[in-house]
Amino acid sequence: MKYVNDQPYRMLIDGRWTAGSADTLFPTYNPATGDVLAHVHAATARDVDAAVQAARRAYDTHWRNTTPRERARLLRRLAQLFERDTEKLAWIETLNVGKPITHSRESLAAMPASLDYFAGIIPAVRGDTIPLLNSASVLNFTLREPLGVCALVMPWNYPMTLTLHKLAPALAAGNTVVIKPSEITPLSTLAFAELFAEAGFPDGVINVVNGPGPEVGDALVRHPGVARVSFTGGTQTGAAISAAAAADFKRVTLELGGKSPLVVFEDAPLDAAVDVAAGDIIKNSGQVCIACTRLLLQNAVREAFLAKLESRLAAIRMGDPSDPTTQMGPLVSRSHADRVRRYLDIARQEGAAPRTYVDPSARPDTSRGFFVGPTLLLGATAHMRTSQEEIFGPVQSLIGFEDEDEAVRIANDTRYGLAAVVFTRDGGRALRMARRIEAGSIAINTGIRTSVDAPFGGYKASGIGKERGLEAIIENTQLKNIKYDTSL
Repeated sequence: MKYVNDQPYRMLIDGRWTAGSADTLFPTYNPATGDVLAHVHAATARDVDAAVQAARRAYDTHWRNTTPRERARLLRRLAQLFERDTEKLAWIETLNVGKPITHSRESLAAMPASLDYFAGIIPAVRGDTIPLLNSASVLNFTLREPLGVCALVMPWNYPMTLTLHKLAPALAAGNTVVIKPSEITPLSTLAFAELFAEAGFPDGVINVVNGPGPEVGDALVRHPGVARVSFTGGTQTGAAISAAAAADFKRVTLELGGKSPLVVFEDAPLDAAVDVAAGDIIKNSGQVCIACTRLLLQNAVREAFLAKLESRLAAIRMGDPSDPTTQMGPLVSRSHADRVRRYLDIARQEGAAPRTYVDPSARPDTSRGFFVGPTLLLGATAHMRTSQEEIFGPVQSLIGFEDEDEAVRIANDTRYGLAAVVFTRDGGRALRMARRIEAGSIAINTGIRTSVDAPFGGYKASGIGKERGLEAIIENTQLKNIKYDTSL
C-alpha cells in the first residue's frame, strides 16, 4: 500500500487545500535512505495572514460560542477517524521521521484515547464563586474563557503525537488554531489534517501552514491576530519565540530542551535501571527531549552497570525502519547526523572516550541513510560541553558520584530542568531526591513516560507552562472576574 502522495502536499486554510500564494515547493526526505520522499507547498507571510484571519473569523462567528458538548462530540469523532487511520499515519511517520514501524504504531495507538480524554474533561474547566470580605450583597465569581487564535509550532521528532497534544486542549477550551508543522517532517500532520472536515469541524477552526521556521514560523508568531503561541523545540528558538511574542503580550507555552539525569544508587535494581538507560538511547534514536542523556552512577556500581548496558547496546538491531524487527532507525536528517558526530569529536577533545556499539557504515542497509550508532561517552565529567549541551541523539555521558549530595549537585548542574530518573530501594532517599532535583517531571525506579492525563513541562531553560492533563486546557484559557451587586 502506498502511504505518501505523488502530488505535492498543500496547506489547509479556511477549509480549503491550497498551494499558497507563491506556489513554491520544498522537499522532505526519507532518513533511512536519504532520498526525497515528497514535495510540500510552502506558505508565505500572505498565506499565514489568511490562515490567522480565517481562524479569527471562525472563532468570532461561531466556535467560541459552541457548547462543551459539541466540542466534545467533534473531538470524539476525530478520535474515531484517527483510530481508523492509525496504521496509515504510523507508516507516514516512519517514512518521514525514521522511527521503526513498531515504535510509530505504539506511540500513535494511544492517540484516540488522548482525544477522548480532552473531550471528557471539558466540563472540569469552570470558574469559582468567591465570597467578598467586605460585601454581603455583591456576587463575585470567575469565568474561564478561550483566548482566540492559537499558533501551534511543531517539532520534527514526534510530529503526530505532539500536534495532537497541542491541538486537542486548544480546541477543547474553545480556541481556533493555526498549525505549523516542522518543515523536516510535515507529512503525518498533513495526512491528519485531512480528517478535520470529515470529523465535522467547521471551516477555519483548524488551519495548517507549511514552511521553514525563520519565515513561516516567524510570521505566525508575530501576527497580531494570534493570542497564544505553543512551541516545542530547541531552547534557542524558544527564546526567540518568547521575545517575539512579548511584543504584543501573547500567551506563550514552551516545551524546550533537556539534559535529563538518570541517577543510579548502589542499592538500585540495576537491571531495571539499565532497561531505562538503553531504552532512552534506542527510542527514536535518542531524539527525545526527556531522554536521560546523563547517566549518574554511584561509584560502587559504576562498572557493573556499564557492563550490563554495554551488553544491551551491542545487541541493538539497527536498520530499516520498515522492518518490524528493527529497534533503532536513523536520525532525522543528514545535517542533524553530522551535528551529533561533531559532538563526538568535541567529547574526544575534552578528554572523554566515545564508544559506539553498532557501526552503521559496515552494513549495506544502514550505509546510505542518516544513521549514528548508540554511543557512550566514557570518562565524562559534569562540566564538559557534551554533559551540558543537548546533543539530541543516541549519545549518553557516564558520570560517577560518591554520595547523595554530590548526585544532587551534578543533576542540577545544568541550564535544563525537564525530567530526571532516580533508581534506589531507599524510600526516604527517593523522596529526598525527588524534592531536591530541579526538574518538572521525576520518575522513581521507572523511566519517564509522558501520559495525557498528567501535566508535563520543565524548569529553567526547559520551558514555560504545562502540556497534557487538565493544566493543558487551563493554559488555553484566560480568567475573568465578575462582580454583580444583587442589592440593586
